[in-house]
Amino acid sequence: MNSIPELTIGALRKIGIPKLPFYETALTHACEMSPPPFGERLYGDQYRSIAINPHWMACSLVTSAEREGDGAKRLWSLAACTSDSKIAKEVKRHAVDESRHARWYLVLLDLAFPGALDASLRQDLEILLPGLSLHMPLKADESSPFAHTVTVDDLIQMNIAEIRTRIHHLLQRPVLLAHAPPAALGSITSILDPLLLDETRHIAYTAALIEKFAQLKNEQLVQDLMNERLQDFNDITNAELAQGIFESA
Repeated sequence: MNSIPELTIGALRKIGIPKLPFYETALTHACEMSPPPFGERLYGDQYRSIAINPHWMACSLVTSAEREGDGAKRLWSLAACTSDSKIAKEVKRHAVDESRHARWYLVLLDLAFPGALDASLRQDLEILLPGLSLHMPLKADESSPFAHTVTVDDLIQMNIAEIRTRIHHLLQRPVLLAHAPPAALGSITSILDPLLLDETRHIAYTAALIEKFAQLKNEQLVQDLMNERLQDFNDITNAELAQGIFESA
């Protein structure tokens, strides 16, 4: 049995999210139809076999920083183009979280692998990363394919992506701590804990909005879309897995 529904629903309960009947059933059904590879034991085994290489782990932290920064920009455009103020507020907060996470990954790199990142390269990376805050006014990048109002399709894709990212955090944590100097373990943990909580909250708010969309629209259409998007995501994950890629965002 694939572990994703149990792990995800259990994580939501742990942070106090009440039962979401449609979402939980839809997620379970989608995972039964198309079991996510990131919910299988083999996936974790393959991750650990690659992540034991310190160079790979250091590079993965840089890649995660870049992807979180890119995700923040996409979410910012989505929020800016969404007329529903409550949904826009949620997506904006998500964008700010991703922006903060991008910089946290660079801090994790410095803590776990001191001196691994050249100073000039680090400066170039930091320039590329968005420095978003809740106090900043929303403005869409009109050239972005994400400059449109949030749809249930967007929410489902975001939800699945956050579920996988949370799995990666769980896999990454013990390996990263094993690589790190003993003196840095406390500082690394103080970043990893809120990172994991943020990812769980992102699953929670997108799940709640999916639940609401299903109640207002056609539940079967939403279920079919979740089945389709999980299969799409599984195909992408399997293609990445064949190349030894384990993206955190």
